[in-house]
Amino acid sequence: MKKARILLLTAMLPLAAVLSCTKPQPLELQHRTLKSDDYYAKLREYKKSDHSICYLWFADYGVPTSPAYRFSAIPDSVDIVSLWGGIPKKGSLDYDEMYEMRRLKGTRLVTVTIIRIKYFFKSLEITAYMDAYNAAYQPAYDAAIAAGKTAEEAATIAEQKADEAGIEAGNADVLAHRKKNPDGTYPEWCQKLGDHLLDEMYEYDLDGIDLDYEPAGDMLTGDRMTLFVEYLGQFIGCGPNAKDPSKLLIIDHFNTGPPPATEPYVNYKVRQLYSNQGGAISDAAFSSSYPVSKQIFAENIGDLWKTGGKMEEFAAFQHSSGQRKGGFGAFHGQRDYNTVDSGSDNLVPYGHMRRAIQLQNPAGAYPPAAE
Repeated sequence: MKKARILLLTAMLPLAAVLSCTKPQPLELQHRTLKSDDYYAKLREYKKSDHSICYLWFADYGVPTSPAYRFSAIPDSVDIVSLWGGIPKKGSLDYDEMYEMRRLKGTRLVTVTIIRIKYFFKSLEITAYMDAYNAAYQPAYDAAIAAGKTAEEAATIAEQKADEAGIEAGNADVLAHRKKNPDGTYPEWCQKLGDHLLDEMYEYDLDGIDLDYEPAGDMLTGDRMTLFVEYLGQFIGCGPNAKDPSKLLIIDHFNTGPPPATEPYVNYKVRQLYSNQGGAISDAAFSSSYPVSKQIFAENIGDLWKTGGKMEEFAAFQHSSGQRKGGFGAFHGQRDYNTVDSGSDNLVPYGHMRRAIQLQNPAGAYPPAAE
């Protein structure tokens, strides 16, 4: 037995010597294409040109190990990225890659916020809300204590009742202040919400604001929405008196479109034309209150990542008037990074989106040499 062990160890020594001298070597599983300064310069010029754009709601970032969730992997020809996953933390990899993408590729970055005023009554300390909240809290707390609730339970009940009272008062305030004040200033709710969005945009040096307009009974609709967009239009967007027209003002929506009077201030109107919810592209899908060149149609890639839905149809469609449409877009477009259907989509990441870009703005055979 001892002799057999000695022989086995002797046989293993050469193998161990070889393994100990072998250094780990990285595997290049996906080749990175290096692009010249001239390529990026031309790409940035293309982004500035008059063309139908590609609009991407991007989210799920924060996973550095997968390019599917990295700003650096977004196709070069995407024009605008709406930060559906929020603004990355300063100093993070996502934050740095986001700005590097803009610097090299000219891709513009916009914040996105669901515009329902009731969501902001408390955080912005709207006076009507706060007065009603404060008036309702203590009586509700005392009543709960008298009913035998613990202090913690009473606080929860009081918070709920005070918030309900505050929202009711805030809604009434918005309805009562749907026009400019007699001195020409805007109502408190309008100024505070507008300034909040503008401050966020400028703090992070972003390129504009995307207003997700889905009122669902909220007071920020109709003439109040027009007033709010008019307020923002003093500062950004394409209105005649915008102080900073380099910043974009965008409205996105599902079925209920923004009031026609918002159009002069808005660079793009993005319709959530999700095919899995009955959406289909045609002349009838265009709003008559906005120019064709301002209208973008987006597919729900978050749900339809396996097939790309009708994104390519949206991209290829041309209005019968012959006018250039605003473009096409993708909600949760990062999920197009990996596709499972057949054909050229499996050749490169973001297969459906790259093909859609080429269908909308042909630049040669697919896949293109330059994205």
